[in-house]
Amino acid sequence: MNNVRHIYNDNFYKITAILLSKKFLTLENEIRAKYDKLDLSIPTKGFSNYKEYGEWLTKARNIQDSPGKVIESVLKQFNLDPKNEFYRNCLTAGIFFHKQPWEQSPYSQQPIELITRNNGVAKELWVKIHPWTKKSDYVKLWESIKNIQKTLPGYRGKEKFQTTFKRDFEVYQLYLEVKKAGGKQVLKPMSSHPEYYTLADQFGEGDIDGQLRSIKSRFNKLLAGIDIL
Repeated sequence: MNNVRHIYNDNFYKITAILLSKKFLTLENEIRAKYDKLDLSIPTKGFSNYKEYGEWLTKARNIQDSPGKVIESVLKQFNLDPKNEFYRNCLTAGIFFHKQPWEQSPYSQQPIELITRNNGVAKELWVKIHPWTKKSDYVKLWESIKNIQKTLPGYRGKEKFQTTFKRDFEVYQLYLEVKKAGGKQVLKPMSSHPEYYTLADQFGEGDIDGQLRSIKSRFNKLLAGIDIL
C-alpha cells in the first residue's frame, strides 16, 4: 500500500495561504463567471477526473483567457513567480478540481514526491521523480527526507497542519484587514470585528490576543513579499 506524503515546506504553505485567502476566492469567482459567459463552465465541485478536465481544456486552451494565462495572472496578482511549476499546479488543482494542496488530487502538484510504502514486513521511504523534476527540487527536499526518516512510524504532519494552519491564517488575514483600515492599534478594532468571535471559538481555552504575536511573526516571515490582500 502506497501513501503519498505532502512536502510541508514554505512553498506549500505559501500557496495554501493564497488558496484560503478572500482575495483568491474573489478572483476564482470572477474566473468562473468569465468561463460561464463563454459556455465553458467549470463544475461547481470541480472536474471529477483528469480526462474530463482534458476534454474541457481542449476547447478552452485556444481562447484569449486560456487557463494557462489565467493561472499566470493570478500568481502575478499575489507577486509570485508565474512560471513556478508547483504554484501553477496547485492553482490548477484548486480552480479546476476544487482541491486544496493538502488533499489528494488527480492533477500532479509536486515536482518530486515522498512516498511511504508498507510491503508487509517493514515501512520504506521512497522518492518519486517526475520527468519535469529538477536537481534543485531534490536538494530542497533533502531536509524533509531527513525529518521523515526520524519520525516515519508516527508521522503526523498532515493532521497538525489541518488543525492549526487554516485557523491561524484566518486570524492573520483578519489582522491585516483591520490594520489596513485602522492603523497600528489593531487589538481593540479586531475584537469588535464580526469575524473575531467566530475565530476565537476555534482557540478553545486559548485566546487570539495571546497568540497574535507568534501568528504575526510566523506569517510575516512566510508570506513576505506576497500581496495577500
